[in-house]
Amino acid sequence: MAESQRLFKKTTISFDQMIDVLNNSSDGIMVTDHLGNVTYVSPVAYQNMGLPESEMIGRNVDDLVKEGRYDHSVVMEAIIKGERTTGIVTVKEGNRVVSTCTPIFDENHKMVMTVTNVRVESLMDKYLDELNSVKAKSRRYKSAIEYIGSLDKNRNAIIAESPSMIEILSYLEKVAWTNSTVYLQGESGTGKEVLSRFIHNESQRCNEPFIPVNCAAIPTELLESEFFGYEKGAFSGALTKGKPGFFEMADTGTLFLDEIGDMPLNLQTKLLRTIESGEVQRLGGTNLIKTDVRLIVATNKDLALKVKDGSFREDLYYRINVIPVKIPPLRERIEDIVPIAEHFISQFNKKYDTGLSLTSEMKKTLEAHSWPGNIRELRNLIERMVIVPGSINDIAELTIAVPTSEPVLDSTAIQEKVAQHSGDLKSLVKAVEKEYITKLLNEKEWRINEIADILGIHRSMLYRKMQELGIQKKVGVK
Repeated sequence: MAESQRLFKKTTISFDQMIDVLNNSSDGIMVTDHLGNVTYVSPVAYQNMGLPESEMIGRNVDDLVKEGRYDHSVVMEAIIKGERTTGIVTVKEGNRVVSTCTPIFDENHKMVMTVTNVRVESLMDKYLDELNSVKAKSRRYKSAIEYIGSLDKNRNAIIAESPSMIEILSYLEKVAWTNSTVYLQGESGTGKEVLSRFIHNESQRCNEPFIPVNCAAIPTELLESEFFGYEKGAFSGALTKGKPGFFEMADTGTLFLDEIGDMPLNLQTKLLRTIESGEVQRLGGTNLIKTDVRLIVATNKDLALKVKDGSFREDLYYRINVIPVKIPPLRERIEDIVPIAEHFISQFNKKYDTGLSLTSEMKKTLEAHSWPGNIRELRNLIERMVIVPGSINDIAELTIAVPTSEPVLDSTAIQEKVAQHSGDLKSLVKAVEKEYITKLLNEKEWRINEIADILGIHRSMLYRKMQELGIQKKVGVK
């Protein structure tokens, strides 16, 4: 072993210490000189190869093969090739081992020794099986995340022709490249999730998971476990292997929290801590899991008012209100209404193999509607029109909000109507409708098209209402 001692003398570890290291290695280790004569064998190597020390030390590997100790020598192959070599060796007792032999050279590139790692093949198989299992689970996990993140991509196209939405998209393109939290605020159905996907797709995280979560749709008792995950046995009914939460699922990607204003206060506290530290602790667990998540939040509520009434934490509000974006309702984006409607028509025509198209009068009616349900309401109307041809008349039956810029009944007239009324609510509404429409007809000299525009309804609908309400043109009135 003099040659080995010479090689190790320049290190900071002694020769005896090095032998202790080798003897305690979980891999079997065998050392030979440049001719293949065995100079050292670790206890694990003896065990793996099924040979006693007395039958190996000082023996040449070729001789061991000739004696049938094992079927061939990876060591000799490495010596002949002059490079690292790996192979499967069958030893006398029938065990199979995976051997990797590495030649060692001096400063003159002369081979001086070899070092061989010996592992039992069954252990390697078990390790590889476990590794492949983990990879398979990882692939399924990633596929599930990609599926969740890709839901409704086709129907979530962004259509923006109004100046306000064009300006918003331009702004979001710029902020998308940051990791700052975006706070989207707008009425229900204005497309907050669509915009959150736009931010993600325009960001540096576009190839990572996008996890959308509706805070209002998760039962209160499940919120904490869904957000932060849990360990096995954390509670009755928990999965035996535990479960990752939304933050773990969105790691390196984007987490979109919709309707965050509906989150209970106790969860807001834990959410704030996670946002600030980036660390998650599963229910029933003790380890802190580091995550890297870009957060986008949205709500149709006024969080500032919720802070005042004590239903939303002030510190969380300021923590998420980094880049606030107000999304205008559809009624304030008139230029977008018809293009969005035509997008839905194209989508549903293809889905149901139909051929619906909008007439100019239909477009005018759509643009006049107040759309309290915003884009969601528009989509539902178009789908209904495509599926049920007879429902195309629904477009003329839209309940239109009366523009505030036009004359309306004064409060005194309404109060008089209420004071004089003794019937049900429906008849009261009809009475008010009749008085208002009659007032407009007289003021506008029965110019039906003009009055229909003021009311925001189609003229055919106006004629129908006049007939229902018993409004008739007086003789002599032009």
